[in-house]
Amino acid sequence: MLEFVRRRPLWAAWLTVLVWLLSYVAVKLGSVAGLDIDGAEQVYFAQSWQLGYGTRQPPLYTWMLLALRPDGGSWPVALEVARYAVLLAWLGGTQALARACGASPGRQALVVVAHLGFLLAMWRVHDSLTHTVLAAALTTWGSAAAIKALRRPAWWPVVGLLAALACLAKLNAALWCASAVLAWAWLQWRTRDEAPAASLVQTGLKAPRPGWLAHLAWLGLALLLFAALLGPYAQWWWVQREVSDLPRRVLLPSDAVPPWQPPLQLALGTLEYLMLTPALLAGVAWCLRWRHRLPRQVLPGGLRWLAAQTLVGLLVLAGVVTALKGAHFTPRWLWPVLPGATVWLVLWACEVAEQHARQTTDRRWPRRLVGVAVGVALLSIAVSALRWWEPERTAQRCRNCWTDRPAVAFSHALHQWHGEPLRVITGDDHLAGILSAADGRDLTWTAVSPDLPPPQGFATTPWTCVAAWVDMDAPQDPPAELMARTRGAWLGPVQHQTWPLRLAPQRRLWLQSVILDPAVCDRAHP
Repeated sequence: MLEFVRRRPLWAAWLTVLVWLLSYVAVKLGSVAGLDIDGAEQVYFAQSWQLGYGTRQPPLYTWMLLALRPDGGSWPVALEVARYAVLLAWLGGTQALARACGASPGRQALVVVAHLGFLLAMWRVHDSLTHTVLAAALTTWGSAAAIKALRRPAWWPVVGLLAALACLAKLNAALWCASAVLAWAWLQWRTRDEAPAASLVQTGLKAPRPGWLAHLAWLGLALLLFAALLGPYAQWWWVQREVSDLPRRVLLPSDAVPPWQPPLQLALGTLEYLMLTPALLAGVAWCLRWRHRLPRQVLPGGLRWLAAQTLVGLLVLAGVVTALKGAHFTPRWLWPVLPGATVWLVLWACEVAEQHARQTTDRRWPRRLVGVAVGVALLSIAVSALRWWEPERTAQRCRNCWTDRPAVAFSHALHQWHGEPLRVITGDDHLAGILSAADGRDLTWTAVSPDLPPPQGFATTPWTCVAAWVDMDAPQDPPAELMARTRGAWLGPVQHQTWPLRLAPQRRLWLQSVILDPAVCDRAHP
């Protein structure tokens, strides 16, 4: 086994990824839980092809789901296939990025395995963060293409293509686009007096470094491609009336926020983002360098670009958050903006360990780095077992109990009360999604998200128009947004039915519904 790992490190790394993937898939297959909030929202969005599905989430992930939309199949299966396909694309991007930096197959394998430990700290990738992971995958591959463009400017259009797709996956990927070009400009300026061989990316090429004009010509083509792909969505996004309100809803700006709070939140979020394996390896390497007084190394061009992009990306993000006086920061925002930070940390740790081995003839530390990465990856696989008990623990105290909602029973009850098919205005996004997943003939729309357009045909199809909402433990009035949209249009009494929670039978779910004047659905708009 050890001989196989030494001879085929990349095979061993991807077999580890396969075991990690199968462990979580097995847990999900054995779970009785329904769709979580992220999955239900994706089903809700994927009722029809549209240019935009609200100003906060760009449409690329929804378009991908529409291409995978099951024809009589299972939405949960389609959602999991898309989720883990994107995760594998992101892990593949980390290997491609390490390879672009000149890493050996052994170091590429270490990068892939180390990111399984990184995902241990990012528990939520298994039930949410879909748009974020897709954008991170695209910017990771884009970073690999950008490093190739340092030597071959013809790669810049590939960077432009991936940058446009990343922005169609998550809006904050635009910060990566800006920082990638600024990092290239800074690196070109810093190395302007170096000999050609000194700034080579480790690809074995000895050709002279391309000049500014060659880069600018290909960058111009990349910019045209970027604008052509992103332009239609950017125009749609800009004319939405919620755009001016988007920073407030995302960053929660406040004049009461002291000037030091946003940078501090960014610094703490960065530490959380770099957990677990990349931070451990970098910490070990830093201790080695400090303890043995190792001289500073001249890093290859690819790693220098990664370091520059990480630094510039942090500065740009810090400037945005500070200028808007943001009181809220989430570490996952860093994924698409700094896709190479974790790869850089792992490769830098390997460089330091190899430098220490050359100076002391002690080969134990490179092997210890591998041991740390493999150990944390195995821990990440073992931790998947905790998901067997998570639903039962959550059911005792959840406020909305998304995964405990019986979608098919809800849909059947609505059809018994009002006939079928239906146009349903719901009190939350999750209910809209699970009703659409339970019966694809129904068209659903939520009243609580002001920037989400109704699905195509909702306002023109002459089906019965109803309102529906879900309460926990006791029936209540509709949510304020639903009440405001339907006030004065109720055409009958409120129907209701209750179900016990599967894992907490002492608690109950209440589904309530009322038939509406068809004009409410006919005039549906964000």
